[in-house]
Formats: sequence, C-alpha cells, structure tokens
Amino acid sequence: MLDIGFSELLVFGIIALLVLGPEKLPEAARFAAKWYSKFKRAISSVQNDIDRELRLSEFREEMQQEMLRIQELEQKMQSQMQALQQQSLLAVEKEQHTASSQNKNSPVIYNFMHSTVPSLYFSKIWMKKHNCSYEQLHIVPSESRIMPELKVAV
Repeated sequence: MLDIGFSELLVFGIIALLVLGPEKLPEAARFAAKWYSKFKRAISSVQNDIDRELRLSEFREEMQQEMLRIQELEQKMQSQMQALQQQSLLAVEKEQHTASSQNKNSPVIYNFMHSTVPSLYFSKIWMKKHNCSYEQLHIVPSESRIMPELKVAV
C-alpha cells in the first residue's frame, strides 16, 4: 500500500520517541495500531462488498442471457410442434378422405398417434360428436406406428 522501508520506519520511530517520550510511546503505538487495523478492516469490507456486487451483477447478466436462450428454444420447440400437428392433421384428413371415398360402409379407423384428442379424454360424448360407435371403432396399436421425432436445435 505505502512503500515505506525500514529506514523510514526507524526515522519515524526516533521522531516519535523524541516527541512523545519513552512513557507515552507504547500507548501511542497501541493507539495507532488499533486505528490502523480498524481502517484496514473497513477498506477490506468495502472491497468485499464491491466484489460481491460485481459478481451479483455478472450473475444477473448470465441469468438474463440464459433466460433469453431458453425462450428462443421454447419458441423453436413450439414452432416445430405446430408443424408436426399440422402434418398429423393433414395426414388424418387424407386418411379420412381416402377411407370415405373408397368405401362408405368400411369401419372408421382412428389412430391415436395422429388424433388431436388425447386418449385420456376419449369418451362416449366424443364418439357421438364424430358419429362413431364402438362397433365401427378400430384402434391401431401404438407399437405399429412409428412416432415422429421432435428435433430441437441447440
């Protein structure tokens, strides 16, 4: 901090001895050491606070960058999911159109892999809405169809 050598300290000590005398010199040295240590602790405390604030601000910036990156990935995933849903809807419509044009009396085939209705909500009400009955329903096992893969660019 201060470039004070041994010779400067010796000169300072001799001057202090002459000014204060031998009786008050130890008391003055303790007093100076006490205030020097308080000053040093205060300076180190301020430095630690500044370092902590800098680290905190850097951490906040990194968090914001990661949040932006996550939002971009989410948007990409949503666009890919929408594209997959459109493809599956087109495929279902095409299958329904070909099935209806081939034979009006043939059983209706619903594949849950391409259906917009989750199997959890598959009920009599849904079947009535789509003019289906249990006799006409033919469920294709999910193992027989290959699921489309969702690719996410990172």
